[in-house]
Amino acid sequence: MQKSISAAETSKSVLLETNLNLVDFYSSKGILFLGAGTVGEEVFRSGARWIGPDAPGDGTVLSMFHGEKNEVSFRAARALLNKTQAQVAEAANLTVDVVKGLESEARARGPHQALKEWYQHEGVEFTGWGNVSTGKFYGVGVRWMSGRP
Repeated sequence: MQKSISAAETSKSVLLETNLNLVDFYSSKGILFLGAGTVGEEVFRSGARWIGPDAPGDGTVLSMFHGEKNEVSFRAARALLNKTQAQVAEAANLTVDVVKGLESEARARGPHQALKEWYQHEGVEFTGWGNVSTGKFYGVGVRWMSGRP
């Protein structure tokens, strides 16, 4: 299974069966794929997020879901853009160490906001919401903003 997943992530010509196996693998880990489209047409607003309740207070038991410490996933945003940490650092006018730190949950207010705004300028929408009682964020992920593939 690992070998076919690796091939599916790096190869341009992947069999449908391998793609379905890859979707099943990530879904089993708690990832929900996002997007809107019809058969034979391009998918719009594609992305991925952790499976979780859509909003606070819907009566769902939060302990059933994966919670994040931060409200955004810069690592997922970088993956959506298919860029290296160095490319993001240069384009966002930050150092590679700052980008690495923000991806590993270090929180510096100024750089955090600057990087978040840069990703949004590039067309990335961050998903998720926070819960004060647990101190965690649910449904954290990324997708393309409206009007983007």
